[in-house]
Amino acid sequence: MRILYLSPGNLWPPTSGGGLRVYHLIRETIRYASVSFLGIHSPNESNNVSISKDHCLKLGLERFVLVDKERSYTPWKVVRGFTGPTPLSVLNYYDPNVASELSHILGEQTFDLVQIEQVQLMGYVPTIRSSRSRPAVVCDWQNIESELMERYGEHAGSWARKLYARRTARLLRNVERRLLTECDAHLVTSKRDASMLRGLVPNAPVHIVENGVDVARYSGGYTPSAPTMVERAKQERTDIVFVGSMDYHANIDGAIYFCTEIWPRLHALAPQLRLMIVGSRPSDEVRDLARAPGVVVTGTVDDVEPYYRGALAAIVPLRIGGGTRLKILEAMAAGVPVVSTSIGAEGLAVNAGVNILLADTPEETTRGLMELYESYDTWQRVSDRGRELACTRYDWSVIGSSLHRIHSALVDQQSRA
Repeated sequence: MRILYLSPGNLWPPTSGGGLRVYHLIRETIRYASVSFLGIHSPNESNNVSISKDHCLKLGLERFVLVDKERSYTPWKVVRGFTGPTPLSVLNYYDPNVASELSHILGEQTFDLVQIEQVQLMGYVPTIRSSRSRPAVVCDWQNIESELMERYGEHAGSWARKLYARRTARLLRNVERRLLTECDAHLVTSKRDASMLRGLVPNAPVHIVENGVDVARYSGGYTPSAPTMVERAKQERTDIVFVGSMDYHANIDGAIYFCTEIWPRLHALAPQLRLMIVGSRPSDEVRDLARAPGVVVTGTVDDVEPYYRGALAAIVPLRIGGGTRLKILEAMAAGVPVVSTSIGAEGLAVNAGVNILLADTPEETTRGLMELYESYDTWQRVSDRGRELACTRYDWSVIGSSLHRIHSALVDQQSRA
């Protein structure tokens, strides 16, 4: 089986939840197929392309190609996105140079299947469909983009942003309906997302391939249940961590919400606690949060795993967003209890009060974090049960087996057509 992945970004290093998903899905796919990768390189990305290529070829890729695209958010694209039928997010990722390289690769090699990552790449589907080998086309929906935009509009600070969000959400929904009829199969991360897509196109071939975690990688700081004293636990774990790409609007909103509505009361109750905001490319708004006592904004880090080792808890204070959160699974694999909003934990098979604490108000969040701080039994129980869930259901090897079955069935179906 020969498979081509088309991605809106580089493969290595993965710097976002979406990037991690693509990287690990490809790593698992290489176990049963010959895999090539075509990524879109944005002008503002500072990745060393030669280092990325060397790493990815050592991973086992047959072919690795990155193509520079035109700058996003040009005045002409913004005008077209606001006045035309195609949303700006799709316009930003379509580039004639990328389409030409895609056509060239499809002309040189015969592929059984092409998997495109995210709805923003739908502009390339006609190029894939016109290739001589007629591969099956799979779209991996990491989020339901129209819902993300709707939620963004609910919390937007100005009427202009609200208007933009409402219109863009409507355009994205039209794009999503069209894409659902143009691909041979669709992958989503949860039952909830599958239900939403089938609400748009009832007979769409939608399959669930959940997000996962490399359990072994995050297990360095984990210790199983032991009769450790509460005071010792307090001394050793005093960090509350919020991990994520800090230039992403949902994470920016979550960080500001936590620091303004929750952190002052929590810091007053337990001043020895420290809030660590760990994530790449923090916006100016996020950097400014470090002015508050006890708050540290790290900026881009080489590895988030060490930050879990000293963590009392991981927080996911999201009020907007979609899909499922790899940051929750990472924390669980590291044995760190998670306190999340209901939106933050959407799509995951979690059990509130058992393997995660759900909190949708500042009072609930403060109470949950203080309970973890004051009760070692609660801390260890949530830690153990969370890690058990990550190991048995969400390790990437389990996810990869599910994807293999979908790919194989689709290619077999294509060969019989």
